[in-house]
Amino acid sequence: MEPPVFYAPPESKSDDTIILPSDEAKHAFAVMRLRAGAIVCVVDGLGTGYRGEIVSATKAKVSIRIHSEQRNFGEPNVRVTLAAALSVGTKPDSIIARSTELGVKRFVPLLSEKSKIQLDDPKRAASKVKRLRRVAMAAMKQCRRSYCPEIAMPIAFNEMIKQAEDNDVNILFHPGVMAKPFDTLKISDDCRRVLIITGPESGFSDTEIERAQEAGYNIISLGSRVLRTETAAPVALALVMARLGELS
Repeated sequence: MEPPVFYAPPESKSDDTIILPSDEAKHAFAVMRLRAGAIVCVVDGLGTGYRGEIVSATKAKVSIRIHSEQRNFGEPNVRVTLAAALSVGTKPDSIIARSTELGVKRFVPLLSEKSKIQLDDPKRAASKVKRLRRVAMAAMKQCRRSYCPEIAMPIAFNEMIKQAEDNDVNILFHPGVMAKPFDTLKISDDCRRVLIITGPESGFSDTEIERAQEAGYNIISLGSRVLRTETAAPVALALVMARLGELS
């Protein structure tokens, strides 16, 4: 049985010892009932994982002696950004959790022409992003990763497509006749950065598709059935990760 995973920011480490944050310590001691001698894993959210032994434990403080350290613990070899268009009724928590499990490095809430929502209040947007970061953190520990995905502030579609030049492959998934089957998508073996864009159930406007094509995006279909936003994003990500060999 694999040891449980806990989170501790980099500043929690001193020499060969890690002190868990108070909420993690409480969970380890009071919920999981771990005591001195228990073997655990600790991740720092920035790509490093540690395996160690609890040397002392109370409800307020858990100290762990590090036995070994592994960089990119549980991480894929390819940096994948997922920009998922929001719409009325979208549950981004589900998208964030599934995407984190599948290995996404960066998540961008996207506002498209058909999103039918506006996030004009910066404080409200920041509050939503903060909550999504907590969801990503929980999913990171659950799936035994060491990097907590970056959750960006919401961005407009026209601004998002400008990021194409930063990646080896840019893909926009769209349920329409302008899209090509997934098996036509070509990804080279040396690919290291991928950007995936998914839309609301109604897809993207013709103007948005044209702009994406001009920017060099591959317009790809997920099949003949129209998927909900919460389904399309992780399905698209899973297909790409499988093509990259990250699910084998």
